[in-house]
Amino acid sequence: MANPKVFISSTCYDLRYIRENLKFFIKTMGFDPVLSEEGDVFYNPKEHTHDSCLDEIPNCQIFVLIIGGRYGGKYRNSDHSITNAEYKEAVKLKIPIFTLIAQDVYSDHHVYTRNSKNEHVDFSKIIYPSADNNMIFEFIDEVRKNTQNNAIVPFRNFIDIEDYLKKQWAGMMFSFLTKQNEEDRLIDTLSMLGNMNERIELLSKEILRSVGSDDSKITIKLYDEMIANSCISDLGLWEIKPSPAEILQYNSVDDLVSYFGQVIKIDEEEEGVTITHGRAELSKLKYEELSDCYQELREVMINILKKHNISVEEYTKNHE
Repeated sequence: MANPKVFISSTCYDLRYIRENLKFFIKTMGFDPVLSEEGDVFYNPKEHTHDSCLDEIPNCQIFVLIIGGRYGGKYRNSDHSITNAEYKEAVKLKIPIFTLIAQDVYSDHHVYTRNSKNEHVDFSKIIYPSADNNMIFEFIDEVRKNTQNNAIVPFRNFIDIEDYLKKQWAGMMFSFLTKQNEEDRLIDTLSMLGNMNERIELLSKEILRSVGSDDSKITIKLYDEMIANSCISDLGLWEIKPSPAEILQYNSVDDLVSYFGQVIKIDEEEEGVTITHGRAELSKLKYEELSDCYQELREVMINILKKHNISVEEYTKNHE
């Protein structure tokens, strides 16, 4: 069974104890930690070691970013750090990112932000107790200003990190299971709607044509009877979807099928229903059931018209 891989991105020297604790914590969660100093990254002899780290990120499902007080070495041929380059790669790949910042660095960032628009402040002369480079703050801003995947949480010690990741990963699992249940319910709903689709198709044109009129109400009653009748489903197998007026107009199912350009053929040896091009093949028993069902449907529909003092001729003429 494949386990999720968690890429740990941070400067190594100053955060080595954090990284070591993270390694064991991730293992206890049943995940596989990926740390460059542990040999988890394949350093391709034909590539720069920086690129090898980036090449490993697509193989991971979770990205943990730890920002401490050291900016770290710069990624080759760029002005940003190796950790920043790893973060950019995770963002590009849309991997879930969990960002934690040392509390003292977070506090210094607050001071940096409060004074960033102060024209009287010379940032080059400010010494921050917990950060060795102002670019750390720019990195924090880059994470914070992303439109998504941009949560940042400060930590005082590893216990804070452990508690936060436990809650977040439990929430991620809950979200996954909830979404899966919602998808299952959606499939069930779509299945139900699929059964209703024919009714919606049959009713929509009529409702749009004469919303609220007595005529439309009668037509809806006729469609209700049609949808509830099995012969309409059988006719649908041959792409025959008659209107109430068409059923009332034709006395037999043979005449109706003929109107739609098809022919019913009775197969004495066939027990079910077979669809062929341009004709319907039915067993004798199935044909008799279809004919009887069609006649019963017509009688029910005619009785509906009678209750409203409407003749078949009058209704069909109004719905030509």
